[in-house]
Amino acid sequence: MYQVLVYIHIVCAIVWVGGSVFAQLLAIRAQRSSDPTELPIIGRQVAFLGLRVFLPASILLFIAGVAMVAQQYSFGQLWISVSMALWIGSVLAGALYLGPRSRKVAELFEAEGPSSAAARALLDRLFLVSRLELVSFAVVVALMVFKPGLAVA
Repeated sequence: MYQVLVYIHIVCAIVWVGGSVFAQLLAIRAQRSSDPTELPIIGRQVAFLGLRVFLPASILLFIAGVAMVAQQYSFGQLWISVSMALWIGSVLAGALYLGPRSRKVAELFEAEGPSSAAARALLDRLFLVSRLELVSFAVVVALMVFKPGLAVA
């Protein structure tokens, strides 16, 4: 059972982290594009995927991780505690900032068109927060790989 949990955990991490990296690359390309319709389209697609793909993947990742810790590790280990705190921070950032602001961006683009300066500025901030979140993902991945403080048998 433990190996199945590891598999689920890794696949969900690939979907969540890999998808987030890919979304950032698309956002950078759209921000540099001369086509004003590209950025709103990318913003809508990322919001759609965030709710329907990235969020479920992150929840499954967390459940599998908790089950693995319960079987083989301890919640008191620093690398696990820090990873869980960063996951909670990511969930809170998504629920309290990224999600609501994504809806606001969509409304602004709908009301003001694809050249809306206000929508573009807000979308730029959303992508910046997402990039900072990617840094936290990199820290979590490093913690999962290196497991600092864990005695090696």
